[in-house]
Amino acid sequence: MINVLAVDTSTNYVTCGIVQVSANGQVNVLSERLVDNVRGHMELLAPNIQVCLAEAELSPGDLHSVVAGTGPGPFTGLRVGMATAAAFGDALSIPVHGIPSAAATAWEHATSQVGSKAFGDYLIVSDARRREFYHSRMSFFPGLAGRLCSEVQVPASVHAPDVAREIQSEFDRWPLRVLSASAVAEQAEELFGSQEGCQIESVDAHPTPRGLVLAALESLGSVPGLLADAPALRALYLRRPDAKEPKAKAVSKALDFSRVHELGAQVSATGADSDVVEEGPHAGSQSARVRLLTPADAPACAEIEQILFPEDSPWSAEAFASEIAAPHTHCLALEVAPEAAADSADGPSEPQLIGYAILAVGGPANDPEAEIHTIGIIPEWQGRGLSKLLMDPLVAVADRLRAPIFLEVRTDNRPAVGLYERYGFAIEGTRRAYYQPSGADAFTMVRPGFVSDATPAPDTETSNRPTYIMGIESSCDETGVGIVASTATAGEGKAGGDGAAAGGEAEAADGAAKLEIVANKVASSMEQHARFGGVVPEIASRAHLEAMQPTMRAALAEACANVPGFRTPDVVAATVGPGLAGALLVGAAAAKAYALAWEVPFYGVNHLGGHVAVGTLDEGAAGGSTEGAGVGTDLSNAIALLVSGGHTQILHVTGVGAPMEELGSTLDDAAGEAYDKVARLLGLGYPGGPVIDRLAAQGDPKAIAFPRGMMRQQDSRYDFSFSGLKTAVARYVENAEKEGASLPIEDVCASFQEAVVDVLVTKALRACEDKGARVMLLGGGVSANRRLREVAAERCGDVGVELKIPQAKLCTDNGVMMAALAARLVAAGEEPSGLSTPTDPSLDVEEPVLRNR
Repeated sequence: MINVLAVDTSTNYVTCGIVQVSANGQVNVLSERLVDNVRGHMELLAPNIQVCLAEAELSPGDLHSVVAGTGPGPFTGLRVGMATAAAFGDALSIPVHGIPSAAATAWEHATSQVGSKAFGDYLIVSDARRREFYHSRMSFFPGLAGRLCSEVQVPASVHAPDVAREIQSEFDRWPLRVLSASAVAEQAEELFGSQEGCQIESVDAHPTPRGLVLAALESLGSVPGLLADAPALRALYLRRPDAKEPKAKAVSKALDFSRVHELGAQVSATGADSDVVEEGPHAGSQSARVRLLTPADAPACAEIEQILFPEDSPWSAEAFASEIAAPHTHCLALEVAPEAAADSADGPSEPQLIGYAILAVGGPANDPEAEIHTIGIIPEWQGRGLSKLLMDPLVAVADRLRAPIFLEVRTDNRPAVGLYERYGFAIEGTRRAYYQPSGADAFTMVRPGFVSDATPAPDTETSNRPTYIMGIESSCDETGVGIVASTATAGEGKAGGDGAAAGGEAEAADGAAKLEIVANKVASSMEQHARFGGVVPEIASRAHLEAMQPTMRAALAEACANVPGFRTPDVVAATVGPGLAGALLVGAAAAKAYALAWEVPFYGVNHLGGHVAVGTLDEGAAGGSTEGAGVGTDLSNAIALLVSGGHTQILHVTGVGAPMEELGSTLDDAAGEAYDKVARLLGLGYPGGPVIDRLAAQGDPKAIAFPRGMMRQQDSRYDFSFSGLKTAVARYVENAEKEGASLPIEDVCASFQEAVVDVLVTKALRACEDKGARVMLLGGGVSANRRLREVAAERCGDVGVELKIPQAKLCTDNGVMMAALAARLVAAGEEPSGLSTPTDPSLDVEEPVLRNR
């Protein structure tokens, strides 16, 4: 029997269930939840999966496969189900199969008919919002041995009701059986109700767990196909994001860029660091990437095998095809872009396969074993560190299953033996004349499986074992996964505002625990937004869905490398607000699924609180030292200055993890947004912050006296305004052009930056003085700015205020900051949020952790 989790959120129904499939293809629904709640996907899906597992008397580890509806459907709701399914399967190392939701709807209806009544043509109509609808057409017909078969006649597309004739012209076979979602039932009735040859058979059609699994079986071709590796989920969006590229503006002739050329590539750098998830080690300007092997790769794999092992019975294309199709195998392809694969313009136009790896998993579910069947990289690409791209994911699969890994390797292949030893393999024996016909000997090597920790949940009061907290960040355009190890210290107390507000002990709010960063991986979609001049919410959400699993796997691999015996975290936390609504949903839905699959607590935490928490990590913590990380600084009364592209705020902090008070914020543009707009004005591209900062370092900050907004006596003491400064820069440049003057671009950048930094630091220190705070925390993406750090350090030193600034790579959004905040909450005894916790794009700083509402 194969136990399948089926999930769909493409319609107004929140659908999930546990379906059992027998060897002969019989489908039995063990439990299911179908809730009609168009806005309840985030709050209902994970808890309902938990209920379904309980009703089926199964644990997450008893599942063998996941099937998810991939739409089409309204984007926001659709991604909740897909993010949940992808994360659930990833956490358990089981395949996740994507199925068009319309196919699941049709299969549910067709199989509910008796005999030949199931046969015919179906039109599936669902809501696309904006007074439009999705539709697709399928035919059902008898197959061998009476088996019901289907064929997609018209792929899914989107239409408005006023194109009814166009739609009807697509259907050349009648009668047509219409299955309509309830949200567009009236439209369907109007279009097809009186149409000759049309019959509306359902006005509340939607995917079901049974329909999803039946459609998957038809698509995969067999029951074992449910256990085979599947490609990454891809949503059927059918619409492009609503974003238009701004019209290019001519750069003012007054601007002198002569010094820019001296900076060279430094100006165009985006500030990415080594913890950003990339596709692989670079080959020239291009990178390698790993994907799943497909049967079409078998001939290319066989050619590489012949090159690598000509004397040792190299695998044939048929052997590779068999392995790729086999259940319980994990088959990876390593490829490079054509520019990297070719030395000339007449080289290959498609990515070139340069390596492969196959891991097989067998044995009982409670005691599995893994074996590397084959792995290889063509000679000209060896010695570049690319083997790590193949080994890391294979090892991660085995580690999450607690499975030992076995392999054989030629005794004279010292580079390969050394590679395996670095991954923890040890030589267990020698097989004489193992390789034929060459007669070469083989070492048998084994890497032990990790032993699970017995503690299912954090218990910092009774154990010295670190608690591992994972943080997931997706509030804007960075997908971040970070893991911290939290070691309990004496004197911990309850978090919250009670003790701190009454002048209680500092550790009561701080959750005094030593923190060590054990993993930090970030994937940015910045390049996708660059041509639009700013972040496009829909593009960001789509990017999060694609980046979540690769980023998660990279973080887990890093944690396994840094912490012997690490398998999964004890706690999962995620940003639930504030931020972009669609982006938050993807990260939080995935985090809930990981927590549910790993059976650990979930904390929904405040994004701004994360920026404060990460500021308490000492420089040494990221290098592996826990000594003093996060302790020793009294934060019972501190001021936080958070500066980014979306936020510019001054907060009163009474402890990390405690509710914060907003003293001031921007009345218009955030500081980072002002940088981007001024950069565009000056022809410097997006993002503007790093470019302006680098140019400003070469300029004179006193060259131009740009205004300081909101600094008059009658203005708010803590609020900001940067729109006037942006306008002042524009007018200054315009006037210079009219007068025929020349403005060194570096002087304009330096003067603009000085005006921004001056206001930020002045108002933050004003808040320190008013509140009697002796500590100032600087956070947010703009806190990586060189000049802001310099001025803040200088002025804080002058007045005796301790300045806490995160490491540069922790200034922009990342998962470590969310893990750090959750670690404080866990150490202070705060209860988990619960799986029904919503997201809140406008979450207030007074709520460090969000609970069920």
